[in-house]
Amino acid sequence: MKKILTTLFALMLFSQIAYADDSMLDMDMDFIDNPFKNQKPVSEEQFDKTVQQLSTPRKGLIQKFKEFLGRNEPENDPALKNYKSDDLNNEMGLKMDDVYNKRPNIILAGPIMDSFGRIIPDGHYQVEFQNKDNVKSLNFIQGATTYGTIRVHDTTDSWEGNSIIYARVVYPSEEVAKIIFSNLDECVEGYAKIVQPES
Repeated sequence: MKKILTTLFALMLFSQIAYADDSMLDMDMDFIDNPFKNQKPVSEEQFDKTVQQLSTPRKGLIQKFKEFLGRNEPENDPALKNYKSDDLNNEMGLKMDDVYNKRPNIILAGPIMDSFGRIIPDGHYQVEFQNKDNVKSLNFIQGATTYGTIRVHDTTDSWEGNSIIYARVVYPSEEVAKIIFSNLDECVEGYAKIVQPES
């Protein structure tokens, strides 16, 4: 049985080689010697038109139907397709330095007094962590203006944070606000006195 299979395999192999040799003799040798003999020059407009036709993908019936069904998706909105983002938020996402320097937002429900006696009014603030000369503090910023600074100390209470960098405000009593801040390296908390409305 092995001899028969080997013989059949050899016959098939040699018949293909013989066919290949015969087909080589039928080729147009004049075309091989001078392939560009009957070529017509192409203008630049024709070249650009051909490149444009080949670069735009053809849409079949199924592709058109998928686009019709997904026409209300946000990624198909033409206003978003033309949106060009800055270098920090390109398609690669944020760099690690940008994540580290990101300032989280908090909302103060009422005015508080910072560590230097200044009143920080209620509102939305970005919280920036600073560590200068081993004195840790949190700055409350709106735009380019710093409204106040609270001195903080290290803590291990992460408040079960659901993000890498966050800041939160809790009111343990009617007179004290507790602010916690955490980033990749630090987890700190500080206290501020709530400014009571005058009656």
